Amino acid sequence: MTKRVIRFSLFLAAVVGGILIIQWKGYSSSKDAALLNIDQTLSLHHTHDEFVVKQVIDNLPEGKYNVRFPAKAKDIDCQSGEEKTCKWVNERNSKIKINEEPLTFTYKLKAPKKVSGFLLEDWGVRIEEVPSMTTRIQLTEQNWRNGSWAAGAELAGKEKMEAIDYYVFESLGTPPPLYWQEKALVPTEINQHLTFYSGRKPALNTSILKKIVPEEKLFVIMSSHAKTMKETENLIIIPENITEEKLARLLLKRKLSLKGENEWLPDLIASAMSNTPAQNSKVEKMRQTLFSVLTEDQMERWTSSVLSAGPETISSEMLDELLEETAGIRTDFFQSNANMSIAFQPFYFLDKREVYLEGHKADDIKVLFQNDRTFISFIPLVKKLGFRVQGTSNSEEMIIEKAGDKFHFIYSQKLFAKNEQQFGFQKNPFFIDRKDVYLDTAALAELFGLEVKENSHEIKIQ
Repeated sequence: MTKRVIRFSLFLAAVVGGILIIQWKGYSSSKDAALLNIDQTLSLHHTHDEFVVKQVIDNLPEGKYNVRFPAKAKDIDCQSGEEKTCKWVNERNSKIKINEEPLTFTYKLKAPKKVSGFLLEDWGVRIEEVPSMTTRIQLTEQNWRNGSWAAGAELAGKEKMEAIDYYVFESLGTPPPLYWQEKALVPTEINQHLTFYSGRKPALNTSILKKIVPEEKLFVIMSSHAKTMKETENLIIIPENITEEKLARLLLKRKLSLKGENEWLPDLIASAMSNTPAQNSKVEKMRQTLFSVLTEDQMERWTSSVLSAGPETISSEMLDELLEETAGIRTDFFQSNANMSIAFQPFYFLDKREVYLEGHKADDIKVLFQNDRTFISFIPLVKKLGFRVQGTSNSEEMIIEKAGDKFHFIYSQKLFAKNEQQFGFQKNPFFIDRKDVYLDTAALAELFGLEVKENSHEIKIQ
């Protein structure tokens, strides 16, 4: 009986605990949902020399929040709920306490009197604890009516009235940058993640750009007066005469977010997609090599595979792996060339077959093909053959010794010495790849009396 009571008590405790967990998860989820429902409306009125801003934030849960005002804002006022002065909890008026009531900020920003183009950044109040919210911008233009406004946000509405021009933009997150220019701007959607603003239809090969889907929604303004490119969050301003290759490189840099040794990749992908020369001379050699070993269809599939990979997974090793997946080519080509400070390394194929040396499997011996020649890992080979490798002060040469036979090789030369007698090859048998030394298998018989036999599954050296 006692055991039954104990079992029942434990069961009851588990059930109650489960209910409490479910209730807590429900509470937590409802709180997260409340955060997701936070929205703000910014009314921006442009008069002769200033912008008057009214920003209303709704559905902000009760709590304390850090507030960051635009650096150049003046005449700032803050109201909580129905015309109640905001409760600041510090002397600098940068931390506020609210009780689930709408927040209303009003302030002014200075506007230039005469410009041909204008970018308005950092113009909205930001709640640091809530980086993501639904944002709606209602802009009324009273002064610059001969031009057009655009934003790093969707254009939800535009109307030209008798005394003002009225714009509505919508986005998620903090207030996006706004841009105005004298020449009219017309939006063109390239894909669901990319929208162009320009005075005329972009003279670009958009088929390339459609394949580059950024992680975030991007808006690109082709400005009639911009001399250089300007990037601000999800708004990019570029000159009207930019080429699709340059724009593709820019978008790829934004999409891939690569740093360090892989910063060259956008140049390679953009030039490969457009079949135009790369900006970097070494990258251009890489592009030409790819086109020489891949078919047009394979190149298309390889670039698509790279673009679909996440930025955090992209590496020179991954590029080589994608070559094998796409075209069955096993190589260390990108790993060999990833460091831009090192001279270009030629392309070669790595043999996938297993290698056996004198009847024993040799996993550390690699075989590769280059220009119709077969090369084998040299140092692992001579060590397995029982040679002692002697170090020298010059990394471009090597001395090996076994049973009284002594060989002296200089990798850059066709000549070698055996027991201080000089011999030579018709071709230099050595290939250097990232400090790894390979020997042409055609020289194995002459040097060590070895014969190479191979089939579709294995390579036997004996």
